[in-house]
Amino acid sequence: MSEDQHTKDSPPPSTFLLAEVAELVRFFSRIPLPKLGEWDELNTAPDFRVRARSIPLAGIVISLPSMLVVLVLSASALPSSVIALLAVVAAAAVQGCLHEDGLSDVADGFFGGHTAERRLEIMKDSRIGAFGSVALVLSLSLRWLLVAALLEAYGGLGAALGFLAAETTGRFGMVWLWQQLPPAYQGGLSTRFGIPENIAVYWAACFALPLLVVSLFYLSIFQVILGTIVGLVLIWALARLALAKIKGITGDVLGAAQQIGSLGFLLGVLSL
Repeated sequence: MSEDQHTKDSPPPSTFLLAEVAELVRFFSRIPLPKLGEWDELNTAPDFRVRARSIPLAGIVISLPSMLVVLVLSASALPSSVIALLAVVAAAAVQGCLHEDGLSDVADGFFGGHTAERRLEIMKDSRIGAFGSVALVLSLSLRWLLVAALLEAYGGLGAALGFLAAETTGRFGMVWLWQQLPPAYQGGLSTRFGIPENIAVYWAACFALPLLVVSLFYLSIFQVILGTIVGLVLIWALARLALAKIKGITGDVLGAAQQIGSLGFLLGVLSL
């Protein structure tokens, strides 16, 4: 192919990136984005080998409804606890409880089975058990309390930016974990759409960094650093547990990583 033909057939980088983000938003949420151009594929799943790099950018769109809830309602007389609860509900609804489902499946499988095969079987079961129920209650309750604490300490905009930084940490950690660990079995989410390449993890970090930096308008650099460290350390601990329990990762483990990483960021930030 000639250079002129290649230039003609290839989209501008910004156009391709926008289409990439749109595909990821549709994949990870219930937001019905329209087709954004000829390079935006509506009927095919993203190829995560490279496109995983834009998961933190897609997280901006996915987190926007919760951020708007925090910003708009913080100007009202509603208590911080009520606003935080509504923001957490909005986040779960927008994502279709995708990552929450992963967390509950991991809790049921990892602690309800005695062999790797049985744990994977439990994780594929659509029913939720005692371990999954407890994990969901604790996770949602902790997120609710932490977002309420952010609101009380930093106001609406500070809490919204802190929420975005927390979600970004969890999503970058998910990309890193996806690339680092082997799949627990072939054919699941962690392999069906491709495994992120090293360059995708690098760019995911580059895209995530500015989203953490903007939180410095309200949070100290020490809070952001500690929050990021706590979030990533918890994801690393999940990785070690996944290797021990099922010898790798699944899509459920990736969803759990996003939840745990974002909670870890909030815990780290609010501990200072």
